[in-house]
Amino acid sequence: MELIVDSNGMTNRDTPRKASVSARSGSAAFDRAELRAGPTLGDGLYLVVSGPGAGHGRSTRLRPDLGDPSPEYRRIEIVVEAGTESVTGEQRYERSMPLSGLAGSRGIELVGSNGTKRFDLMSN
Repeated sequence: MELIVDSNGMTNRDTPRKASVSARSGSAAFDRAELRAGPTLGDGLYLVVSGPGAGHGRSTRLRPDLGDPSPEYRRIEIVVEAGTESVTGEQRYERSMPLSGLAGSRGIELVGSNGTKRFDLMSN
């Protein structure tokens, strides 16, 4: 089953989650974050994130925090950086990242300028 979490903290399991505001000033906002199966069988899960573009020739990317070798939740930040985009920048962005070997012991935590979302990846 694909787990989808929207920017209001609702999942496709109808579990509300309140977002906490990120203190990271270099982060981009997101309005949709979901986990999808990889494009081929056995390819694992991918994090797919989208939101409003950064504008002014800047682009967005997903950056995992690899400082802690074994966190409960691996932090993945949506960062804004000077890019090769046009002067007006992206209107919207969509970025994806494979999670194979990247998740923490319990899951991942997506960090954006408008809040955070946790994805629990442990099997019950």
